[in-house]
Parts: sequence; C-alpha cells; structure tokens
Amino acid sequence: MTVCVIGGAGFVGNRTLKRVPGRVRALAHRRALHAAAGMEIVEGDAADRTALERLLEPSAVVLNFAYDAERAEKLGESLGAACAARRVRRLVQVSTASVYGAAPGALIDEDTPCVPLTPYERAKHAVEGILERHAAGRFELVVLRPTAVFGPGGRNLETLAIRVRRQPWPLRYLRACIMGRRHMHAVDVECVAAAALFAAALPLAARVERFVVSQDDEPGNDYASIEAFFVRRFGAARFPIPPLRVPAPVLGAALRLAGRSDVEPRRRYSSARLAGRGFAAPRPFGAGLDEYADWVEQHARS
Repeated sequence: MTVCVIGGAGFVGNRTLKRVPGRVRALAHRRALHAAAGMEIVEGDAADRTALERLLEPSAVVLNFAYDAERAEKLGESLGAACAARRVRRLVQVSTASVYGAAPGALIDEDTPCVPLTPYERAKHAVEGILERHAAGRFELVVLRPTAVFGPGGRNLETLAIRVRRQPWPLRYLRACIMGRRHMHAVDVECVAAAALFAAALPLAARVERFVVSQDDEPGNDYASIEAFFVRRFGAARFPIPPLRVPAPVLGAALRLAGRSDVEPRRRYSSARLAGRGFAAPRPFGAGLDEYADWVEQHARS
C-alpha cells in the first residue's frame, strides 16, 4: 500500500510520518521534510491541485494534516478533486473536535450535530463537507476529530504549563477555583498519530465514516489533575488550602463571557466508536504528559 502524506511537517503530521510503514510519498512546501528510507518527497503547495495530482497515486491511501486558515476551503476543493481524479482508495482527513462548537449536551460523539460558531470551527466543518461531496462514489473518506492535541511543540497545555512554572500560587489559585475538575479534553499526539494510521487500514462500515479521537475517559484529564501533575514535575508551590469549587453554572457563564463555544463544564468527548473498532492508545496518558513536561523544561532552558 502506498501512503501519501500531506502536512507531514506539522505537529501531528510529523509524528505520524515517522510511524508510516511501507512506501511513503510526502508533499513538501514551506517547511522541509527529512526523507526517511523509502520516502519520496514531492515539492508543491497543498492548495494546488496540479501538485496534489503529482503526489497522489491510484489506489493509494492519503493522510491529510494540512490546514491553512486563509485558504481552507480552496485546499479542501483541490484535495477532493485530486483524490477523485487520481482514483485514490481512501482519504483520512484529520479534522478537529472543535467542529461540534456550541452543540448542546454533556456527552459529544459522532452522532452529535455540529454547531460551529468561530471562523476556525466553521472553516474546519466546511472542509469536511467539501471532501464528503468529492468522495461520493469515488473514494472512501475517514474524518478524524481529535480533541486538544498536546505534545512537544504543540500549543495545547502550553499556557497551563507556563503558568505553573512562572506564577506564584496565589495567582494560580483563583483560576484553579474556577476551573476545578473541568475536562481539559487533552489527547496525546502519539494517540492521534496512531489513530490516523489505524484509520488508514481499518475496514469501513460505510464509504464515509467519522471518529472522535479523545482521551476524556482518562481519570487525570481535567484541569485540577493536570495542574497538579505540572506542580509536581516542575517543583512549583502547592496550594496551602484546597481550591474552592465554583458551581458549574458559574463556570459556564465565565466561559461564555470569554467567547468560548464550548460552555458546558461537564462536556466529555466519547471515543467509544473508535475503541469499539479495536483502536487503543499506543501508550498511557501519563507517558504523554511526561514527554511533554520534559520538552517544556528543555525548551525553557534553551
């Protein structure tokens, strides 16, 4: 099987690229890709259909991690058209759980209607629709919707880690009271990379399938637990008294004032569908946090 990778220089794409077995073709544009054994590099812009058609091969599996805020829909149109023209077998589109936006309810899964509000949410959701339109009767489409992906070089959890490292405990205490045990929706980058490769080979139940990729069932995937982890790892000052618990409606109001789409403090993203098909994270959630904390410390010293 030939695997064609778009966006392989990015945060999640790079992790996945290192895992791809067999013959690999990767598109390189602004950021250089370091060719591994068996990898072929094609130069070109992901929004350029001609470049994509040079990359893609008949019956190949395509993994797309690329996103451009200014040209999101153009990239989607080019990719969908190129996949159809080159008769690829399957496209795995790594999207985001943010497309659910302001969807009501505490439990979010693949059957939850999307209610995107922000420009980012709307653009990501629009690209999914564009690809589904191009895929109809032409190629298989798997849409992955990961939650807040964290890991070395990623932005999720960065603010919390920096706050723990730099701020005295009184400045952190008020936020800890407000956030409490709110789910952080953090998902290890290695988990997302493994899910992308799992989706590349998974027998499909339909021509188009969607999967949430989350680790919200992990008992330590909430604000208080992750902050406590960083406090231990970085040797930061502990709170002398336990944080007060702000009622969920108050937290919801605070999130609404902050302009967040997700204002349900008890929201949880379910990855049961993916797990039911046989997928399991390649390492414990805590191992991902350990790797990220190591990177934060090294990055702070450099």
